[in-house]
Amino acid sequence: MLRLADCLGVTESWLRFDVGPAVIHIPVVGRVAAGESFIPIDDNPLGSGYEEVDFSLDDADPIAIEVRGESMLPVYRPGDYLLCSRRRGIDIQHCLNRDCVVKTDQGEGFVKKLISGPDQGTFTLISYNAPAIEGVRLLWAAPIIWVKRS
Repeated sequence: MLRLADCLGVTESWLRFDVGPAVIHIPVVGRVAAGESFIPIDDNPLGSGYEEVDFSLDDADPIAIEVRGESMLPVYRPGDYLLCSRRRGIDIQHCLNRDCVVKTDQGEGFVKKLISGPDQGTFTLISYNAPAIEGVRLLWAAPIIWVKRS
């Protein structure tokens, strides 16, 4: 079913159960690089843009984490919700060099950038505002795929 949904460009949940939208198409109306101003390609307030990006969370088996406090500023703000994909985090190696929600073998949960650790089967958890945590064994990792700003 998952392969069929992928071939059709729809979500598995929509195909199986008719739950939620198949895919949300969001118009892309411009591009910007760091330090540059935004040059809109489509000035029409309800314009269709020059292309569309497909957006769907149904097949990601999403979970959300709410940000509390200011320890992750400026990347994540208090009240932000971090939506993570449990399905995409099944193979932890595919989560390397990404911001993830992780659970360690000690039962602790963190939001950190995940990189390879000093020993086989371990990882280093990188923080934006604190020292790295090295040599951690993980039970799972779920990459952050979307941020709902407060």
